[in-house]
Amino acid sequence: MALAIPATAPTAAALPAAGAHDRHLAAQPAAQAPQDPSEPPEDPAQVWSRISVPQLSLPRSGEAVAVDPRIEFYDGAKSLPGPREMRLVIDTSGLKGVATVKVTDDLCAAEGPVVTCGFAKYLRGPDKPISVTAVEGVAAGTSATIRYEVTGERLTGTRTTSRVSIGTPSLEVAQLPDKKGLKTGQDVGIPVVLRNTGDRVTERIAVKAAGDSGVRLAQRHSNCRYRQGDDGDHIAAVTCYFDRPLAPGETVALASPLPGSLTDDAFHTQVTYSAEAVPEEQDTTQGGTPGRGPELTLVPARGQGTGFAADRVVRFVAKNSADIRAIGDTLKPGKKGTTQELTFGLHNEGPARIARPLREPAVYVEVTLPKGVVASTVRVDEEPDENADGDCFTYEDGKRKPFAPGHRRYLCPDAGVEAPGSGQSYLFEVRYSEDVAAAEGTVRVRSGDTERPGDGGFDLNDPDPSNDEASIVVGKKAAGAAEAADAHPMAEAGAGVLPWIAAAAAALLGVGAVAFALVRRRAE
Repeated sequence: MALAIPATAPTAAALPAAGAHDRHLAAQPAAQAPQDPSEPPEDPAQVWSRISVPQLSLPRSGEAVAVDPRIEFYDGAKSLPGPREMRLVIDTSGLKGVATVKVTDDLCAAEGPVVTCGFAKYLRGPDKPISVTAVEGVAAGTSATIRYEVTGERLTGTRTTSRVSIGTPSLEVAQLPDKKGLKTGQDVGIPVVLRNTGDRVTERIAVKAAGDSGVRLAQRHSNCRYRQGDDGDHIAAVTCYFDRPLAPGETVALASPLPGSLTDDAFHTQVTYSAEAVPEEQDTTQGGTPGRGPELTLVPARGQGTGFAADRVVRFVAKNSADIRAIGDTLKPGKKGTTQELTFGLHNEGPARIARPLREPAVYVEVTLPKGVVASTVRVDEEPDENADGDCFTYEDGKRKPFAPGHRRYLCPDAGVEAPGSGQSYLFEVRYSEDVAAAEGTVRVRSGDTERPGDGGFDLNDPDPSNDEASIVVGKKAAGAAEAADAHPMAEAGAGVLPWIAAAAAALLGVGAVAFALVRRRAE
């Protein structure tokens, strides 16, 4: 059920710390009595609240762990008056002898074991109000309870508890070998091996895998939940749950590899995988669609696996290629001081999708402006998707520096992902440093790593090197310039055609701040 705070909610001021827990309850503002968490009523009389707090496992090493409550508000879409005089009370008296507590947010203050937090403007609550640390020498498996309560005027308050346990199960996964020379469409598997490197037995295990563009994950097992990829046409992530205790030092493996396959446009791609110990009470029915086949199980794997770490990546390289075509432009002759706009870029002719691991730029455009022409400003002519930062670098003597006007040579990074049929355009405002009637520059596509483009960092297996370079010409039509529209310049499409999609983040208010997620889709 959606949880929302009315847009007309008044500002709430931070409150001074209360005294002992009992005194706080006696002084509670006139409102419905705090209640245990439950589903909100369909027709609330006043704003309804709910608080949830994850269960904590504290390392015996003495490392502090932040407590991060989440408070949600609901008004049944009735635009009820917003709550006032809100406060969060955290009773840590149950931790005595088990863990120590430190206040970590300025909205909170402690009086003995009771921490009271007010709410700042716009119902902003404390962010990770306290941290807790295990007392030295406490045995693994010892547990205690923290109590939480939210109250306020014009608010149906709420109470909950969270368990704090000493000792932590810690799961790590073994490194799988990379695979090269695969065929597009070929089946691939992820045979995860995991080990408990912590000091407590697990209650429940979650094994997770996420595939980059070019990988499909088969929706096969009923105890796994699958989520669609960004493209919406293949499963990109899976989480499998196992109700199996795993003792410290014990190693197990999936009874069969997580099944997947490469897409027809796969080239360089990868799967990131990990394992996590989760509490027994954690809800495993959310986040994706369950598989339709038999349950996946874990089997003993004593002595198996090397290179254990919290998460690992296995890379797949298919026998494929990406033909990247350079796009040039034509400038008019001009006198010294003349300014013009120059559009250049690249286009992926396919058949492979470029998807460089870690989203580093897989392709760069090196532009050398015609003699007598220098750049003044630069912008990406469509939003910089993935990690393309929208800037070009000044590129002199083989070294790149932040963009500076007045130069002829620049290096422009593309995104880490470029689908077949898509491209990237860059727009320079250029200035003539002298009278120019006829001159020629170049646009050259380069593949490579972040620091040394063209130095073997990322092999495109480009099948047609003849189109890796295009001209920038003053005074006559440049080769390759006529097809510049293929890279979707914003000047033709219009800035308004790039839709802004606002996630319904206003529906959730945590004890931090309301977050609005804006996702800009790339024009294709």
